[in-house]
Amino acid sequence: MELPEATFRSMLTEWSNVRHRVHANVSRWEARLGEIAGDEARLRDAGRWTSGRSDFLGVIGKHRDELVHSRMIGWLLNPAGRHGLGSRVLLGLLDKLEASPEATSHLAHARVRCEVVLDQGRLDIVVNAPQLTLVIENKVDAEEGDQQCPYYSERLPSSTICVLLSPTGRESRNPSSFQPFRYAAFAEILREALQQASADTPGRRIAADYLHTLELEFR
Repeated sequence: MELPEATFRSMLTEWSNVRHRVHANVSRWEARLGEIAGDEARLRDAGRWTSGRSDFLGVIGKHRDELVHSRMIGWLLNPAGRHGLGSRVLLGLLDKLEASPEATSHLAHARVRCEVVLDQGRLDIVVNAPQLTLVIENKVDAEEGDQQCPYYSERLPSSTICVLLSPTGRESRNPSSFQPFRYAAFAEILREALQQASADTPGRRIAADYLHTLELEFR
């Protein structure tokens, strides 16, 4: 069916108007996009348009490195560490583990070691103080070795407080003396310790930055 000439001309006029409006809108969109791109460039130059990690371990790609985490945790558990937190982190952990009053009575003299060698294997973190032996087996992404925790349990004094630290707080694969503990719970201990010790020192800033890593990685 053929359209009447008048109707066809009317439709042609309407289409021409639509094309004109669309072209005008596209021109405005392009101009606005150009302005946005210019704003982005200025913000980047000023350091106000940022992306990526802001925690030190994340920046250097060590935020899931098990050994690095063991070193950081060992440092925080050392009352004499230059973090300035004293024994707050160690005491906070022992309180969470419901350690005896005797075990927490002489923490100022605690000694912390990492990667303590046994006949087979290594203890990730060992804390010794009068009436206290604390052993932490740290697992970030690695799986627990076959019979690893039972092997350690058999070779440690029965009074040793043994902890299996992991992101999920998983149980040991086989029966052992190791208590499961979550990274998020350790982060809470560190957060409280930082709130109690407010002096702004380089060591405290390192501890606060590590807390930021924990909060990003282990929620």
